[in-house]
Amino acid sequence: MIIMSLILDIDYVSLAQLKKIGMDLGSGAVSVALETNGRGFIGFLVELPGAYVRAGSETEALSKVSDEAESYLNWLGISQATSRQGIIVERHICQLTVEDADSEILLSADRVPVTEDESRRLAELARQSGKTFFSLYDSSRLRHWVDPARVRKTFYGETPKTIQETFDHVKDTQRYYLSRLGLDVDGGRSFLDIRQSCMERIEELLRTRGNSVIYNVDGEQWTAKKVLRRFIWHDRIHGKAITRMLAKQKRFGLIEDYENLFHFRLRS
Repeated sequence: MIIMSLILDIDYVSLAQLKKIGMDLGSGAVSVALETNGRGFIGFLVELPGAYVRAGSETEALSKVSDEAESYLNWLGISQATSRQGIIVERHICQLTVEDADSEILLSADRVPVTEDESRRLAELARQSGKTFFSLYDSSRLRHWVDPARVRKTFYGETPKTIQETFDHVKDTQRYYLSRLGLDVDGGRSFLDIRQSCMERIEELLRTRGNSVIYNVDGEQWTAKKVLRRFIWHDRIHGKAITRMLAKQKRFGLIEDYENLFHFRLRS
């Protein structure tokens, strides 16, 4: 098996430049926007768009913040040993099945105006996240191997139980996210072509209308900035699922090795 190394070709992979999208890396704290239905908890790391933690309690969710921040920064090519504490800055109570990673929260950070430079950098971050996810899929060999632990139903139906099903789900969801802004792209294209077209449409929207418009779609509020965050989050949550499947394949002796392209800290 050939392991593919990923080198992020982002023009802002440096501490000073990352601060332009909101992260004060000198601080030991990370702002967390917590969403819960009382049974499941998901926390979004505000300063790191798309970074998240999931747990069955608020305390457990906060205990995962430091690892998630570290994996996110390592993904960007930034190595820091600082332990970070999660500080809850907002809470959202909902009726969704949060324990299955359903989410509707519109962060306060999703509502704020963005400069043209920040828009470009956020879109580029979502492009690179998509490239990482595709590289993870492309480097896998046993794409149709069924993970028995994933044979179950959630709020959206059957859970993707193979690498191929997970990839197809993320590919199809790209158009769904874009539609939340009243936009669409042509069908029948590759994963990365769709991602590129989505980013171009969102960047154009931000140039012409900014981030001031809140779109109410099927009872959920969206902004362009939220959509960009959700693109990255969706890559990460399903990228982690694929990484777990690859780890199991290695443990069962089905593959020799794999590369953890998102730098996840996997817990049992």
